[in-house]
Amino acid sequence: MTVISCLSLVSPVGYSAGSTAAAMRANIAAFAELSYRDADGEPIRGASVDALPATMRGRDRVAALTRLAADQVDPKQADRLPWGEMPIILCTREPQVPGARLNGIVGGLALPNGASLVGPHSVHVTEGAVSTFVGIWHARKLLAERKVPACIILAVDTLIDSRTLGWLDKAGRLKTSIVTDGLIPGEAASISVVSARPLLESHVTVHGLGLARETATVLNEQPFRADGLASALRTALAEARVEIHDVAFRLSDVAGESYAFEELVVAQMRVMRTVRPQQLVWLAAGCIGDCGAVAGSIQFAWAEQAFRRGYAPGPSAVLYGSSTFGNRAAAIVSA
Repeated sequence: MTVISCLSLVSPVGYSAGSTAAAMRANIAAFAELSYRDADGEPIRGASVDALPATMRGRDRVAALTRLAADQVDPKQADRLPWGEMPIILCTREPQVPGARLNGIVGGLALPNGASLVGPHSVHVTEGAVSTFVGIWHARKLLAERKVPACIILAVDTLIDSRTLGWLDKAGRLKTSIVTDGLIPGEAASISVVSARPLLESHVTVHGLGLARETATVLNEQPFRADGLASALRTALAEARVEIHDVAFRLSDVAGESYAFEELVVAQMRVMRTVRPQQLVWLAAGCIGDCGAVAGSIQFAWAEQAFRRGYAPGPSAVLYGSSTFGNRAAAIVSA
């Protein structure tokens, strides 16, 4: 058994998992013009965390997001965890994506109760949107070896950076007044705990986890068959011992590009053999944009809140992750 609980989630629509999930459920979007312009001189729209001033940029912005996530951890929950014994798994963007320096962003980071986030066997995962899934894989390995009682996953990212925005705009992947088939940049930070048994009342159980590689990405012209996502999904389903038609609903990091929507549909078609009346897809990016390396943590937090508050369409969900450079992931979860 692998259990994950969201301790903190800071997003453009909320400063907790509960408030963020409630806003996304109500379809409340946080899009506004940023203090950046595209190559045509038009303002770029995005979703930013309003606690951070627009003038805060680069590494300072990433570090501030990290501190804000730590400050929002409920002390009552924090007091129940073995701080100092849990490794921290830091999840950030891919190294190929231009952006702020990340060195030292967790140094000296502490919770409101004074506990330090940094523990033994620390890991840095640089896999973008699939980072949380890979982080859970690392956590499961450490837990299976009985080296640690639990693991902390700290995911942080911002696409609201001149280097990132310029890279996306040059590649034609940024949604603008001219390019409609693009993404809207966002930012977020999340802290979660992964354990072999429930340590907190609110949690989701991960029954299956699949990781794979896709060679036909949004950045090339290779024939597209969604091999990677379909493979990750099959692995997760096999581990969970269920079929895709048994899963009640889906969550995905699809952020607006048609490639991602098509990949989700093709992967589903290649795996599903029995039709079910309905299987909803929840897309956080419709409210908070593309939050990069935090996209996976947001999905786990939203599923956790849906199960806890009783508005999930059924007892199980499948979560999808797709990295820009080909890594793919899927997870089967339940309350």
